Amino acid sequence: MINAAKDPKGYYVALGVSEDATTDDIKSAFRQKAKRLHPDHNPSPIAAKQFHRLHEAYETLSDPLSRAKYDRGWRTVAGGADAKPKTDAPKADTHKPEPPKQDQPKYEQPKPEPPKPEHPKQDAPKAEPPKAASAEQPATCQCGNITAQPRYIVFDMLLGQITKLNRKGVSGVYCRTCADKAAIKASLITWLAGWWAWPNGPKETFKAIIANIRGGRKPPERNAKLLIKQAKAFKARGDMQLARACAEQALQFATNAVVRREIDALLSSLSAFPARGIKDRWANPGFAPFVQMAPLIVVVGAISMAATLSAPMSLTDYAKALFADAPEDAVVMDMVAPNTDIRSGRVYGVNVDLLPVRTGPSENFRIAATVKRGAIVLATEQDVSGRWVRVILTDGTAGFVEARALTPDVSVDALNSLGGFGAETPQKPQER
Repeated sequence: MINAAKDPKGYYVALGVSEDATTDDIKSAFRQKAKRLHPDHNPSPIAAKQFHRLHEAYETLSDPLSRAKYDRGWRTVAGGADAKPKTDAPKADTHKPEPPKQDQPKYEQPKPEPPKPEHPKQDAPKAEPPKAASAEQPATCQCGNITAQPRYIVFDMLLGQITKLNRKGVSGVYCRTCADKAAIKASLITWLAGWWAWPNGPKETFKAIIANIRGGRKPPERNAKLLIKQAKAFKARGDMQLARACAEQALQFATNAVVRREIDALLSSLSAFPARGIKDRWANPGFAPFVQMAPLIVVVGAISMAATLSAPMSLTDYAKALFADAPEDAVVMDMVAPNTDIRSGRVYGVNVDLLPVRTGPSENFRIAATVKRGAIVLATEQDVSGRWVRVILTDGTAGFVEARALTPDVSVDALNSLGGFGAETPQKPQER
């Protein structure tokens, strides 16, 4: 494996050559990988990005000047700090040793005996053989299943306590289904308990719910390392196509050069195997956002219902009055000038086929009753514009009608039906 200090941008790893490769080796490696990684021949979604990186590495290493500049840092270190210092030649010893005396006997130093164990009956512990390195284990979801598209996600959950707001992050490795469940749980708890903190409770609650609806927070470096681990685990199991699919996902989260070099080395070792086509389960929003928005929909619906019930007229009547076709007599009435000669306490007749009696002096008010042509009403007052008149019907119902629909011409039979009503006798119209 190439040392990261000798390949700071991962160009040698991208081409799959060593740091002492010749220019011909670099060109040959580029031709082989360019055929395999070109977007016209490779259906992978990151083929264009890999080909661009391969071309960048080739442009740098194929030119002797740019390659020397790229290698200058680590070669200087290798020639300076890594080089072993030269040792000086040993100097001649000018001291002459005295010849050993023949009559002095030589005695050997006695060898020290090994220490005896304190407990002679107890055997010394035997050294255990080194354990073999365990194979890379894949990451599992919260539900315990192994997925080819794991994500490390952090969801926000807020608990308000009058003047204190507690923020708790719900995090872990999730598959798509478990991520939706965790997002719904965190958002519903935040809906219920996040508002009760002043003054930042409502604002922070809204921000946390929006973040959860958008899928939570996915730290890039943490997810890149998670997918690298998943790719190595599938590679150790022999599933090369699924391993490459995980490595290509990791490239989407690579934010620094160290992680990118590791992914490039992993993809280079898997370049002979095509990536398995798997459906991206994180592309669509799913059902979780709609469930998280349900409390807001309920609140808006309750406010709308309360506003409708407190209105002066029902929404149904308002819609009917707005979209209903105008009767023929109403069109005739619009062409007639308002009748301003209405006297209070006088009886008038209705000169239209059907006259609505409303609860207020406007068409926006509810219809309380209707009277037919020839009926008589008692006028009590008229508004300033002269268009609306407050009247009392024969059955005691009071309301407002348009003044243009009233006429002083009342039949004698209608007057006789009033009995003791005490109305003023209408004058006959002058003959012209």
